[in-house]
Amino acid sequence: MLEAMCHFNLDSFTHCYSVGEVMGPLSRPVVSQSYTFECADGKWVAIHLSSPTKFWDGLLEATGQQQMNQDPRFNERLKRIEHQDELIAHFTPIFRTDTRDGWCRRLLAAEVPHAPAYDSDEALEDPQARHLRIKVSAPHPTMGEFTTVRSPYNFDGEPELTVLPPPTLDEHGDEIRAELARRKAGQAGVRAARGRTIDEAR
Repeated sequence: MLEAMCHFNLDSFTHCYSVGEVMGPLSRPVVSQSYTFECADGKWVAIHLSSPTKFWDGLLEATGQQQMNQDPRFNERLKRIEHQDELIAHFTPIFRTDTRDGWCRRLLAAEVPHAPAYDSDEALEDPQARHLRIKVSAPHPTMGEFTTVRSPYNFDGEPELTVLPPPTLDEHGDEIRAELARRKAGQAGVRAARGRTIDEAR
C-alpha cells in the first residue's frame, strides 16, 4: 500500500526534489485549478480546469462571467493560481443560483471538465456505477437486505457479485466450538502419542 500511495503522490515528491519546495494539502488543487462549489440544492459540483485556456473560457461561458477575462487577477492561468481564494469567493454565490443538475448541464454544454460530487447515499446510483454493478446485496436473517460494495477485481472480465452478510451474534458458534473441540482432542492425541514414544525410547 505504501508503494502504491507513494506513486499516486508522485507530483509532491517530484516537486520537492526538483525545486526544494514541500507542497501543502491544497497545493495540487490550486495548481490544477480544481474547485468544488455548493449549488442551490445543497449538493456540490467539482470542476477541474487544468491548463487549457478553453476550459477557463468554457467556465466563463457556462456561468455568464465573460467579463472576468478583463480582470488582471484572472485573465491568465498563473494569475488565477495566485488569486485562487478571490476566484473561489467570486464563483461561490454564482453556483448557489442553480441546482447541481442544472450546473452539470451547463458545464457539459460548455465542455468544462466536471463531475457531481456525490454523497455516499447517491454515488452508487450514478449510471456508470450501476453499469459496473458496484453495489451488491444479500439477504440477512435480521436486517433484511444487506447492501455493500463488491470487491474491485474481475476475472475474465466478470466481477464477483456474491457477497455474504455479516453474521449475527453466535450464528456460527456451534461450528466454531465444535472445531475448537476437534483441535483440542487432536492436540491431546498428539501429546499422548509423543509421551508413548518417549516412554518406549527409555
